[in-house]
Amino acid sequence: MRILIDQHFHLGHHYHYIAHLLPALLAQQDEAIVAVTPEGMRSSEFVEILKPFAERVQFEPRLTAASPWLPLHERWRVHRELRAAVKRIKPDYVLIPSGDAQTTAMSGYRCLGGGALPGRVPCEVGIHFGLGSAASTASDRIRDTLNRINLSMCGAERVHIINLLFYETSREHSGTGRFSLMPHPVTSSPRQTTHASRQRLGIPEDGRYIGIAGSLDSRKAIGEFLAAFRAAGLKATDRILLAGWMNQTHQRMIDSSFRDLIEQGRLVILNRFLSTSAYRAALSALDVVCTPYPAFRGLSSTLLEGVAAGRPVLAHKCGWMEAIVHRFDLGWTCDVMDHTAFTHTIRVALDQSAAYREKDAITRLLAFHSVDNFAAIWTNGIRQYRGLSASHVLPWNWVEESIQNRLSA
Repeated sequence: MRILIDQHFHLGHHYHYIAHLLPALLAQQDEAIVAVTPEGMRSSEFVEILKPFAERVQFEPRLTAASPWLPLHERWRVHRELRAAVKRIKPDYVLIPSGDAQTTAMSGYRCLGGGALPGRVPCEVGIHFGLGSAASTASDRIRDTLNRINLSMCGAERVHIINLLFYETSREHSGTGRFSLMPHPVTSSPRQTTHASRQRLGIPEDGRYIGIAGSLDSRKAIGEFLAAFRAAGLKATDRILLAGWMNQTHQRMIDSSFRDLIEQGRLVILNRFLSTSAYRAALSALDVVCTPYPAFRGLSSTLLEGVAAGRPVLAHKCGWMEAIVHRFDLGWTCDVMDHTAFTHTIRVALDQSAAYREKDAITRLLAFHSVDNFAAIWTNGIRQYRGLSASHVLPWNWVEESIQNRLSA
């Protein structure tokens, strides 16, 4: 079968999704064509993550760059480019792991008789928006309702929702039988010690670390994190690690307000693109992984990757992160914009980090989010379309059983 994978964006997790899908498709002898942007194909992310597949997979860099904030006019354009790719490539099946923009217009085309995609080619979409029980205002709840109705009418064979809270509230309504909870693929790899990881990164190996690994962009409360760390009254050997590309605003703020932490050797910065191995080493170098995203209520890949590395997390007390930390006893949450609360929680997290242990509920959570489970869930529709038996998948209710077991113990 000819499979089209549509991926407009390349930063963050987007290309990782494709890299985890391709081996499963190639194992089924499927022909895979991946539509990307020219900017994406020139990126370091492409070289690191997707270029190893270049001899077996066709990459078509004909999509035009779009804003990740997805204004409405760009949503329509992204969908039109998807339709053009379907007409040009003539696939048998379409996978859209990041389909927030593309699905905006699908229900409209379908209602007008044009099908979700040209020729009514079957497709599956991954959805990253939606707040569910984290919707705190009337406008949030209205937006969730409209998104749910639109998705239920979009005509996709399956709608894979990544935010557990949006999935839970959506399934309470009719018309959502094709909705499923989508794993965020987390690579299973041997656990690394803090000592070996710090040695790999070339950073001081003693003391305790709390920090962030990944894109150090405007969503992260870096200034608040540094101020709370400085005020926590920790040991002289306790450090904060910031690893990954840092935007210029954060860099200027550090230069003007936190030079003392650098001069004391307590702030370690690795301002660069992190390869997959370096990213894992950065997470494993920490005693506590911090996700201080004050305005973000969705899934945090860094949080899951930190848990997979065997580390407890300190997360912002909001949305998916708050729910997942509390349900699975993954660490601590606080309002990272509350200086006193953040300062106190950093101190508590570091002092209690050595006692963190992975329980059965966490093991199941990571198994659900494994690469194999992600690939099986995304390719079972294709297997069914080809008349093959379904691959074994770990359903979310299997994970939920472990939560109930923990609460009743």
